[in-house]
Formats: sequence, structure tokens, C-alpha cells
Amino acid sequence: MNTAYLIPLLLLGIAGSAQYFLGTKKNRWLGHRMSQEAENILKPKDTEYINIGGAIGYHFKYKLRDPWTNAKGSYTFIPRHSLLYVPFTYLVGNRDRFFMNLFTDKKLIGEGHIIEKGHLNHAKIDGQWSMSKEEVVRDGKTFVFLWRQESILPVLKRSFETMPEPESLTHFCCFDDNKTFFLYLKPKKGEIEKNLKHFLLVCPEYFKQ
Repeated sequence: MNTAYLIPLLLLGIAGSAQYFLGTKKNRWLGHRMSQEAENILKPKDTEYINIGGAIGYHFKYKLRDPWTNAKGSYTFIPRHSLLYVPFTYLVGNRDRFFMNLFTDKKLIGEGHIIEKGHLNHAKIDGQWSMSKEEVVRDGKTFVFLWRQESILPVLKRSFETMPEPESLTHFCCFDDNKTFFLYLKPKKGEIEKNLKHFLLVCPEYFKQ
């Protein structure tokens, strides 16, 4: 084989192997950090993790203590281990993601959402057209409040105004129909602790007295 072709192929192979090793290591480190932070805050009685595609992420289920029953969700990572895909991932703006549903037996005061404006059309909220709506800007980023019952709006605003890292928030919501809260973050360097701790503290404000 012509060495003019052989050397680039060898270099590409070395680069691909290095990217796989380093990218896999980074994603595993991020997964460990997120799971540790989530467990330290939620203090589950029991945990279950299911791996997603090796270095892509995990699904999790936690059994919790009162006032919560359980939590379930996922955290997924950009394909840092793939030399082919990682440049396109950065180009289109994909990020690591953390999703969690938190369940309770308590009755909730209504349905309300805090959503990053750019995510609004992807959120697939039933009856969104019939909900009240208000936009707010914080740290140069626009968010949307959506609500059905007027009593929930002040609680949504307090939750948002005291959130320590709003730049990582994509969607927070309270669903009264199924007694569920939802949190969607795009964390930097696997950091979910501050917003998750805040989330857990403010959720009881949505309990119906």
C-alpha cells in the first residue's frame, strides 16, 4: 500500500482509539458524578440503574421516603467517545441532559410549567393553547411560564427567581393530575446538585394545604 495513504489511516486509527478511550472515560465520570449527586440529595431507600448504549447514559429508578414515593428518569451524554459524531454534536448544539420525574401521594395545587422558550414547541404539553402564558428573561435567557390555575403562578415565580443555576434549566413542571413533578436540565460538567437540591426544596410549596 502506498505510504501516502497508510500514514493518514494509521493516524486516524490512533486518533479514533484515543477519542474512544478518553470520551468513554469522561462520560463514565459524568455518570458517576450525576448519580452520586442525585443519591446524596434524594437519599433513596433503593436504587436501580440501566445502562444506555455503553457510554451514552443511564435510566434510573429510586424508591424514596415520604413525602415522595419514587423518582425515575435518565441522564444522557453526547457521544464523546465517537471521533465521527462528536464534532457534529457540538455543531448542532447538543448537550448532556438530565431528566427526572418525582412522584408523591400529596395533592398538588395545579398544573404549571417553567420552560426555556426555545424548547417550548418541543415540550408537547397537552392543551398548551388554553393555558395562561408569561415570558421572563433572566441572565440573557428567555423562559416561559404556563399555568392553568392562577394560584400556582406566584409559586412558579418564586421557584424560578430563587433557582441557583437557571442557565441549565430547560423545563420544570408540576402536574396535579398524576401528582408528579418533572425536571429537565442541561448540566455543565455533570453539575446537577444546586438545581436538584433547589427543586427538592421548592416542590412541597406546590402541595395543596
